[in-house]
Amino acid sequence: MTVQRDQGVGSQTVEQSRVSVVPTEGTSGARQKGVVGRPRQQGKVYAMTQQEAEDAPDVITGTILICNVPADVLFDPGTTHSFVSSIFLTKLNRMLEPLSEGLAIYTPVGDVLLVNEVLRNCEVLVEGISLLVDLLPLELQRLDVILGMDFLFAHYASMDCHRKEVVFRKPGFAEVVFRGMRKAVSRSLISVLKAEKLLRKGCTAFLAHIVVVQREKLKPEDVPVVKEFLDVFLDDLSGLPPDREIEFTIELLPGTAPISEAPYRMTPSELKELKMQLQELVDKGYIRPSVSPWGAPVLFVKKKDGTLRLCIDYRQLNKVTIRNKYPLPRIDDLFDQLRGPALFSKIDLRSGYHQLKVRESDIAKTAFRTRYGHYEFRVMPFGLTNAPAVFMDLMNRIFHRYLDQFVIVFIDDILVYSIDRESHEEHLRIVLQTLREKQLYAKFSKCEFWLEQVVFLGHVVSAKGVRYYRRFIEDFSRLALPLTALTRKNVKFEWSDKCEQSFQELKKRLVTTPILALPVIGKDYVIYCDASRLGLGCVLMQDGNVIAYASRQLKEHECNYPTHDLELAAVVLALKIWRHYLFGEKCHIFTDHKSKANVVTDALSRKSRLPKSALCGIRVALLNELRGSKAVKKFEKSKKGLEVEFELRIDGAIVKQGRLCVPNISELKNAILEEAHSSAYAMHPVRQRPGGFLNPLPVPEWKWEHITMDFLFGLPRTSSGHDGIWVIVERLTKTTRFIPIKRTSTLDQLARLYVDKIVSQYGVPVSIVSDRDPRFTSKFWPSLQKAMGTGLKFSTSFHPQTDGQSERTIQTLEDMLRACVLQLKGSWDTHLPLMEFAYNNNYQSSIGMAPYEALYGRPCRTPVCWNEVGERKLVGPELVQITTNNIKLIRENLRKAQDRQKSYADMR
Repeated sequence: MTVQRDQGVGSQTVEQSRVSVVPTEGTSGARQKGVVGRPRQQGKVYAMTQQEAEDAPDVITGTILICNVPADVLFDPGTTHSFVSSIFLTKLNRMLEPLSEGLAIYTPVGDVLLVNEVLRNCEVLVEGISLLVDLLPLELQRLDVILGMDFLFAHYASMDCHRKEVVFRKPGFAEVVFRGMRKAVSRSLISVLKAEKLLRKGCTAFLAHIVVVQREKLKPEDVPVVKEFLDVFLDDLSGLPPDREIEFTIELLPGTAPISEAPYRMTPSELKELKMQLQELVDKGYIRPSVSPWGAPVLFVKKKDGTLRLCIDYRQLNKVTIRNKYPLPRIDDLFDQLRGPALFSKIDLRSGYHQLKVRESDIAKTAFRTRYGHYEFRVMPFGLTNAPAVFMDLMNRIFHRYLDQFVIVFIDDILVYSIDRESHEEHLRIVLQTLREKQLYAKFSKCEFWLEQVVFLGHVVSAKGVRYYRRFIEDFSRLALPLTALTRKNVKFEWSDKCEQSFQELKKRLVTTPILALPVIGKDYVIYCDASRLGLGCVLMQDGNVIAYASRQLKEHECNYPTHDLELAAVVLALKIWRHYLFGEKCHIFTDHKSKANVVTDALSRKSRLPKSALCGIRVALLNELRGSKAVKKFEKSKKGLEVEFELRIDGAIVKQGRLCVPNISELKNAILEEAHSSAYAMHPVRQRPGGFLNPLPVPEWKWEHITMDFLFGLPRTSSGHDGIWVIVERLTKTTRFIPIKRTSTLDQLARLYVDKIVSQYGVPVSIVSDRDPRFTSKFWPSLQKAMGTGLKFSTSFHPQTDGQSERTIQTLEDMLRACVLQLKGSWDTHLPLMEFAYNNNYQSSIGMAPYEALYGRPCRTPVCWNEVGERKLVGPELVQITTNNIKLIRENLRKAQDRQKSYADMR
């Protein structure tokens, strides 16, 4: 991997790869665009997993205290710098400092790792001796720290890979030896009796005593500002909440009768817990005995700490409840407000739902049945369908003045954010004072204050931006494809190896996903879009920083879209998803880029790039399949004493005239086609000319001896039932016949047309070139031509060596017909002779004249107005006048069609 100056590209996990670290010249600390600076030095780093390091004979690993925290360390003299994993960095509780010169690491597969910060003067404790090192943060898998050449050189270290030792001989200090870990011995459980026998034999034993260390709990009195509002953080709630401007109501569908269900069975331990919790709720006044006709069953759910939460199964009541349409805020909209804050405080209300009363007339509807009696709630319980909406309405009314200024509220979670310490102190005091006035109480153990990074609603929020989930995961649609496929209709749920691999990769991405910037109002947005046959992808950026990723799989009907429609669909996807950002703002959209220029979104919509080593592995695997096929065995048997047209290559594959022979094994053929067409290292454009020299067919010696033919179907059905055209081209003079046919025409009918239109007028051809249409490959057609003495040659569509003339003629004819069909009122078959006349009398550059003149030796004699457009007009009978108008129309469309075909050919 090559490391160069930071160019603003996303991060990537390092694993099993050589990297080169190259600081570059340029302005320090700033993000650079354009050409990368000139390297001043270059080195390498070898990064691997912990297990691979232990197994490898030439590397040294071990456990060392770094800043008094145990770390799995790899000593690597091949790297110019030392690195620390991002996960281990969170354990050190130390601040990063900006680098004077940013570094960008390019992996062998083209991915980029950014390093623009450093952790300075970290203490490395080796055998009681303290050594200092500067660590660069990097995504390392399982390893915590890599100590590179900068550390080893500064502390006069020498390495003995055979003994797995690192010796530090710093002048003026005693020699220090660090002994690395050797390959771990497999562990197995043994019985107590066997342990006693091993001890009597003299085996070494270790007694490990595990102690649970509990950190000292922080108290409200120790937190600035919070200590002024101790009455807001009660240890427990007692008594009913005060009357508020909102009460919880339950509106039922008209005609609904009371619903009552039998209690669920419980274990003895659950019954004991139920009795205790019911008594607590009665003592607080939250529930009271009931005689209501309503009754829901209860059950327990385990909390994270192992205790049981009492839940009421209100599903039947929720089905007949009119939904409260009060909107819950979109989480992504909430985080869009977090532009530039540096300090955060998170407040979680204590049993928030229980701090709101139920309207007296609706209390009976909350009744629930238990082994110990029938009760009903006087405060809002958990599990009712409208509870989140009602509580969200209450919180919005309370904090309406401060929303999106320095407060974000989502149901009972409150986030206070500020740009500096002074303003955060003021904002926190305002929020806590508001809670005090409204008699709302928080649970201190679930609150966090004065944080530079906070986890809120499943996202990690900091001054750098927001991390987590689909919006921030590059290539999400491809990664989640095996999992989302399980949710489709009529798909059997089978957890395959691909599903497990997808699940594990998503978990890995969730903890290593890059931090994205938050949008800034007034600055231009840039969107990069891309599409492939796998999906759509787009990236929203601003000032070179990624704001969000978006991608999705193609729907079934979209798989049939042409490429330009898919590119447009990617643009539409971006505009729909990010409309709230882009509306009224200036935006630049880049789409249909070449892959090298559009690497950001290319990975969102396409398969991930494979390393070249993987490509070589695929090649070897395919060759092994070819060598092991039955064809090789047959070849070995047949070559004894026989002269065969096949050859056995040195690598064991059979070839014929230089081309590989592939056995008739569908899996092997699919694998070869997949690598040739869909691999990241191969492509096969649909219309691009194939490589190699063009070998044209030999020039015929006489007219109508050698012809090509093909069918054109899919045209509007005429009143005569025709929906196709039989195109026959004479190869010497380029004369063409257009014969209207029906798709349902039998071979006998086609044979009669062939005899009437071709054989009777021009004689029997010597050879016919056609594609492999079933009409030409059936037994009837070859037998007919054999009887006439005509040779048949078959080809594939668009092959330049065979029926390219009829193919190009069909393309021109199709363009001409498309324009003529509507103007000729759909009766194209009656005008087909005029189209044939116009085509055969049109100048052909390949022969230097019109096909008619080449066939008959002189130009065709036509009315003046058919050849000249000017003042000379023939005003004759109505038939001549109509024919004249149609010929003008056909010729104009033919000219346009030929111009289009020429432009396509010129662009190639």
